[in-house]
Amino acid sequence: MKIHIMDRTKKKKFLQEVNYLGNLKTKNLFLMTGSEKIRAYSGSLTTEEIMAIWRMFPIEGVGLYFGKLTINRHGGKEARLSTDALHLMKNQISENILELDDKQILLWFAGKNFELKEEQKKLKSYVAVKFENDFVGTGRISKDGILQNFLPKERRIRQN
Repeated sequence: MKIHIMDRTKKKKFLQEVNYLGNLKTKNLFLMTGSEKIRAYSGSLTTEEIMAIWRMFPIEGVGLYFGKLTINRHGGKEARLSTDALHLMKNQISENILELDDKQILLWFAGKNFELKEEQKKLKSYVAVKFENDFVGTGRISKDGILQNFLPKERRIRQN
């Protein structure tokens, strides 16, 4: 898998794509792995050292999985943060926060998509999903008020 270091312009564009959560800023180095995944690196290696290591040992990931940049079926860009990135940026997230209740959180951790309550449907598109004081993931609200769950399978509750 190929990796490349994102320059300041591409990093800024990605952060602008996720500005639906607020004005996010980070000093981390951004790397793109594959065609969609973005990783944030805060270590002491230089970009040249990272690429030299990658040429010797094709590593898939350097740093924290930060988010995903995709092209939707209409050709528009869509960006979302990972659950780990939500925790990293939690003090900067100020908009599009969807708070779940006790019943909804069980559906969320089961990996289910579910219909939202009327007062929750006022939020649009991608949201930071929160329960009590913790961010638990990123979701997307459809036009008909269904929360699409992006929780990775390894973070879901197993059901018998």
